Amino acid sequence: MTKSVKNAAKTTQAQGRPLGRVFAYLRVSTDEQELDSQKLGVLDYAKKRDLQPLKFVSEKISGSVPASERTLGKELLPNLQQGDVLIVAEISRLGRSVVDILSTLKLLAEKGVSVHVVKGNMQLDESLNSKILTTVLGLTAEIERELIRQRTKEGQARAKAAGKHIGRPRLTDDSQRRSKLDVRADDIKKLAAKGVTKLNLARVFDCDWITMSSWLQRHGVNVKRAQV
Repeated sequence: MTKSVKNAAKTTQAQGRPLGRVFAYLRVSTDEQELDSQKLGVLDYAKKRDLQPLKFVSEKISGSVPASERTLGKELLPNLQQGDVLIVAEISRLGRSVVDILSTLKLLAEKGVSVHVVKGNMQLDESLNSKILTTVLGLTAEIERELIRQRTKEGQARAKAAGKHIGRPRLTDDSQRRSKLDVRADDIKKLAAKGVTKLNLARVFDCDWITMSSWLQRHGVNVKRAQV
């Protein structure tokens, strides 16, 4: 697909638009009929606006997958150039979340690519209306992020009030604890019995003093004091 993107024919100049290529991005999750419906809508839109010739790029993948992990982000976006045009049937085809969509639109704007959205008859370019719409989308994305953070905090508060543990699962007994020192347990106990200090044990077994001290305490190992 990448080669066809690079080799797409140049369009004729229309309505003051600089020469560029025209691409249509189609995405569906499963339904082939929906893909055909998108294609027909895009063809009609492009014909009325003299956006020709038109190169289609389509894929069958869930919108929950980030744009960067789809054909859109891996092959199409990297090859788009200033003056190119990208047509989509609906703005939601670019992603499922506002944040993901906005990130894609920001990248396209930085590249100087005009985006046409068939549903809603929207055109995102260098015009004032486009900049206003992008600003609104940016604000919407920030609101979405804040709502997610707020819902997370509220969920944690409800769980805590209900007595549920937040964070890593608690270890109910020592048998659930795992440490790299466990495999050297016999050696540690032998040296401790000979009076090797916690600090020196930590040096021998390549860990810090606190880790060694905690391990000894957890396993009930006492360091034998040297006889005076």
